[in-house]
Amino acid sequence: MKEKIITGIIGYPLSHTLSPLMHNSIFHKYKMNWEYKIFEIKPEDLPAFIKNMKKENIKGLNVTIPHKQTVMLLLDKIDKAAKTIGAVNTILNKNGLLIGYNTDYLGFLKTLKNYKLNLNNKNVVMFGAGGAAHAVAYSINLMKPASFHIYNIDISMIQNLIKKLKLKNVIYGDITKTKEKDKILSNSDFIINTTSVGMHDNSIIYKLPDLKKETVVYDLIYNPVKTEFLKQAEKKGAKIINGLDMLIYQGMESFKIWTSKKSDYKLIKKKLNEYFNKK
Repeated sequence: MKEKIITGIIGYPLSHTLSPLMHNSIFHKYKMNWEYKIFEIKPEDLPAFIKNMKKENIKGLNVTIPHKQTVMLLLDKIDKAAKTIGAVNTILNKNGLLIGYNTDYLGFLKTLKNYKLNLNNKNVVMFGAGGAAHAVAYSINLMKPASFHIYNIDISMIQNLIKKLKLKNVIYGDITKTKEKDKILSNSDFIINTTSVGMHDNSIIYKLPDLKKETVVYDLIYNPVKTEFLKQAEKKGAKIINGLDMLIYQGMESFKIWTSKKSDYKLIKKKLNEYFNKK
């Protein structure tokens, strides 16, 4: 029997990832002799692992915290979008040539399309300025919103994000609750939390004021399925979206890069829902 083609995810720590469940389900469905593994790699071991990837039968990798930026220095080629965003979350081993991509922004855009959301000429507010925020801000900027407000604890991180992505006409500030921010949020069409606030407890990034009826509130967190932030938004009458679809779609884009095949959204969603229902 032929040796299995390996894909996987690198990060540290990696105690919790749903990527193996997603990809191995599709490999099994297509009867592919492929396997998706977890590689828990400490930062100091990353250069040696990436160098070894060229020799091993590793066709592709997903990259997560804390390696999304540092891995870029170890690759042979980087896709234009990934270079602009400043983060790689997918690597393709093309006959020993390592190419870096960012599928997070594609996953976000696909989710918006799935929900028939177009942010062109809309008022948008984003909380956060970290790695995920870079991919989201890149996508939002492509859609040319009427206004774009970014709030984060660390102002210098927002300034760095704006500079890196060459964003124009962005208004930014900290996350302290003010009447002015409440007014901006009340007039917003789309509000997104890109931070991890609410992932591990019931904390909320910002206590929302009254919202417009058609406002969409999006939280990149998918576990818990409904954060306190989303619960609060729902009470205000907003349409809410969690991060599960973005997770699925970015994974589907990675799958396409490695295999040139289309993944299966319905099957992955079914498997993930089964996983969450067991919890």
